[in-house]
Amino acid sequence: MKTISAAALFIFFLFSVSNAAKEPVLDTDDEPLRSDVEYYIVSTIPGAGVGGLDLASSSEIFCPKFVIQQRFSNGRPVFFRPVDTNDPVVYVSTDVNIRFIGIDALCRAVPTWSVGNYDPSAGQWWITTGGDVGNPGPQTLSNWFKIEKAGSGYRLRFCPSVCDSCVSLCNEIDRFFL
Repeated sequence: MKTISAAALFIFFLFSVSNAAKEPVLDTDDEPLRSDVEYYIVSTIPGAGVGGLDLASSSEIFCPKFVIQQRFSNGRPVFFRPVDTNDPVVYVSTDVNIRFIGIDALCRAVPTWSVGNYDPSAGQWWITTGGDVGNPGPQTLSNWFKIEKAGSGYRLRFCPSVCDSCVSLCNEIDRFFL
């Protein structure tokens, strides 16, 4: 199992825009991320939490699951699937699907990340599961994320570029305390 260090835990969005050169995302062993390897996403920011990412249900919504940060474990491993399936390397600022390992039997779905519907009570869009892997285009726009450089680590963003004719907001993924 490999680990990718994230610059912060990421669950909701803040608006921003950026560009990065095509360079590989590196894991904690300074090896390029690959689509065929399991990784844990953990925080590198002191005080941001010591755990990795996992799935959870809310008291009102059982499916889809929400992406959360565990307090004292590495969380669940993920696969990254680049939009370019001919190249298994994951590059900075390129579209990727993020999928937790395994099947969510209760929701009968592969736990692929997606941007859920806007929650007016919290004033946020939540990262949920239920997304589709692959098939870049308008129907899968909410399932594509980017990994951006952030100091000595990386930050996750929602800024899909898989559909030239689609209008999309570019938002950093951040955490929200309940």
